Amino acid sequence: MDILILQIADLAESIFDAIWLPLVIWTVLTTVVWSGLRLMKNIHPVYQYHTRMALIFSLPAGLFALVAVNRIAEWISTSATEATLKVIMLSSPVDVTFIPEESTGLPLTSVIQAILFTMFILGMIYFISRIFMHSYNLKKLRSSCSFKPIKKLEHLSANNIGLALATGKNVQITFLDSDIIPVTFGFRNPVILLPASLKQQPDKMNLAIRHELTHISQHDFFSHLMVIITEAFFWFHPLVHILKRELIDYREMRCDNMVLSETSISRKEYASLLLELIPMPNLNKELSVNMAQESSNLKKRITMITQQTKTQQIPKWSSLLLLGIVFLTTAFAMACTDMQTQQIFDEEELDLMTLPDRNGDRGYHQILIIYGEEGQTEKHADALEKLRALQGPIYSITTVPGEDAVSQFGDRARHGVIQINTRIDAESYNTVLRVLGMNTVDPESLKPQNSSSSSQDDFFVVVEEMPELIGGLGELQQQIRYPEMAQRAGIEGRVFVQFIVDENGDVLDPQIIRGIGGGADEEALRVVSQAKFTPGMQRGRPVPVQYSLPISFRLTNDESVESGSGQTGSAEVEAPATMEKRMIVEVRNNDEKLTGKVLDGETRQPLAGANITLAGSNVGSSSDMDGNFSIDVDGSGEYELIFSYIGYEKASLSITR
Repeated sequence: MDILILQIADLAESIFDAIWLPLVIWTVLTTVVWSGLRLMKNIHPVYQYHTRMALIFSLPAGLFALVAVNRIAEWISTSATEATLKVIMLSSPVDVTFIPEESTGLPLTSVIQAILFTMFILGMIYFISRIFMHSYNLKKLRSSCSFKPIKKLEHLSANNIGLALATGKNVQITFLDSDIIPVTFGFRNPVILLPASLKQQPDKMNLAIRHELTHISQHDFFSHLMVIITEAFFWFHPLVHILKRELIDYREMRCDNMVLSETSISRKEYASLLLELIPMPNLNKELSVNMAQESSNLKKRITMITQQTKTQQIPKWSSLLLLGIVFLTTAFAMACTDMQTQQIFDEEELDLMTLPDRNGDRGYHQILIIYGEEGQTEKHADALEKLRALQGPIYSITTVPGEDAVSQFGDRARHGVIQINTRIDAESYNTVLRVLGMNTVDPESLKPQNSSSSSQDDFFVVVEEMPELIGGLGELQQQIRYPEMAQRAGIEGRVFVQFIVDENGDVLDPQIIRGIGGGADEEALRVVSQAKFTPGMQRGRPVPVQYSLPISFRLTNDESVESGSGQTGSAEVEAPATMEKRMIVEVRNNDEKLTGKVLDGETRQPLAGANITLAGSNVGSSSDMDGNFSIDVDGSGEYELIFSYIGYEKASLSITR
């Protein structure tokens, strides 16, 4: 359950990070335009309607455009990004796994995010369900009525016949015995429903039909359907509901204006018809298009009808031009925002590096978080807790402290490094990238390739058989000379040299990752460059391995040495920084079984995937995700268990049964 909550919270956060700024931009622009429309009440209803239409449709269009822009930008920059991606390190093979540190509980922010996202989904499901329910009711109503082509209707005026033909659709009509407000619905095959009382009043019938045919000619049913679908997806935004309600009002006023633009139609009779129809019930007013949707705007409509001596006919091109300008401006402003608006880690303070395993050799992808200042572990505690809780996508999270981090990754890592190994599938890798606020990658780019990697770019840190210095540390130490400049200046300390031991045992690219100056750095580089190693072995073949040697330069006493004092010093090559770690084993002697647990010697965290073998036999086992193991044994006697794990010293334990 905890994993599900964290996954929901992660999805909610990624969606919020992507849309919050575009939503703010849309809200600000829409509020400004909408406020202007309400202040300038004399604006023609056609412009009022189309401007609101543009505002509400620009919301989903702007988000779609934003996604498209980022996808295109990502596609364009993919090749350049891959070419400049800095490879930090390669580590253990696929059969080695680690356990993240245990989470102390679900973060409160994750719980809140999961609850809010669930509420959003439930609200969307509710509104979409209403659309399907109303659609079903309209379909049921349509099947229960007997329709006939409107062109065959008696007493239909010539103007209405012409408008019906101009729609280019097979408009059907029927009369219901009950009193209803005239209604139309359907896009491809629209239908009109009128009360039977109008059939006996040809003039009023033609006025009502004229109004409904105008709706059909303007595709109002389809527009209304798109509006309520937009409302379903953005139900949480109050402006969407306000715009939808006002759209319905101005849609009817626009239709009134278009009907009354014909001089042959009596304004008085049209207003009288509206007053007569308003008390009648609406049929499915949520989805259908009615002649009198709400009584609240009746006064405004009657005022427009009776007080205007002449109805201005608005050129269609000007209305569409206004719609296009508002729509494109708002959508463009939203699309120009960056989807990566918020990140868990601040890239100005952290160096986020990724190393996807594109050839499948290692068995996991790797991400390094290199701290840029002290105290960032505490600063980003919540983010790290969320990462540790993602046990599904993550193999291991290892925190490397300053000293060890410098020896592995250089001086830039002096404040510490977090090393994250994700599962090799693209979904797990991208999930962690999203949590870190980084751009995801194309899953196709992670499929195994047949190309081999350069030893200078790809290397291991820990392998089954580490490289060994030919002649040992003593021989290397004999070649070191304490620099005279350092002796005279009283300089002493440790010089860390990092390099790659290639497949032939040669030293490649030696670098000083921490120096002391006075010529000691140059001397350490000179000696290490001449060293020769037996190559590291992984799965029976030589591989390049990253290696680090600390070389200590010490004076014969603790006092500083003045120039010309004749003081001498000594240099010592210390054990390599890649020395294997110690493991702890716990064994219980049960009936017919040997059970136990394998732990890290320092952190006492479980080691998953450790190999346990029974000496002198082929019997063995491996530890599970909690470090537990079990081996079946027969009879009594003395048994020797051998424990091995890459990067750790081998351990053995004798058991007497």
